[in-house]
Amino acid sequence: MVLMVHQEVRVRTRTLQVGNKGFTLIELIIVSTLIVLFLSIVLINTGRIYDSLLLRESSFGVVKIINRARAISMTQRIPVRLRIDSDTNSYWIEPISERFTDKSLTKRIILKEGLKIEGDDILFSPFGSNTGGIIKIIDRKGRYYIVSIDSRNSKVKVEKH
Repeated sequence: MVLMVHQEVRVRTRTLQVGNKGFTLIELIIVSTLIVLFLSIVLINTGRIYDSLLLRESSFGVVKIINRARAISMTQRIPVRLRIDSDTNSYWIEPISERFTDKSLTKRIILKEGLKIEGDDILFSPFGSNTGGIIKIIDRKGRYYIVSIDSRNSKVKVEKH
């Protein structure tokens, strides 16, 4: 009789044990998916925030020009008109006197693409009064700001709609 002896062969394999540092492929895929998801949400909201900030800043730019027109009218003692051109989406200060020579204060301001301006011209007198009026700044999504100036007390008001 032949005796057969089986030899036991031990194969050493490396397995992750508790406490080893490293990530599995599944964990890496889940984390990268979450990062992509969060980044896409941030990018979408950034566009919306930019549009609303652009609308807001444009309307406060109109307020700044209204105040400048009133100040020029009173300090130079000449009538000044704030012109609104809806066709070119622009506005500017127009002195109604040949005595006014500083043309740098009267340059035309054109709104950014996607914004629209509507309203009537406003005339400022050297005595601090004005014709009053409403100017509307509208974005492409239909949101708008209304800039109004009261003819009695020259108070400027901005309302979001």
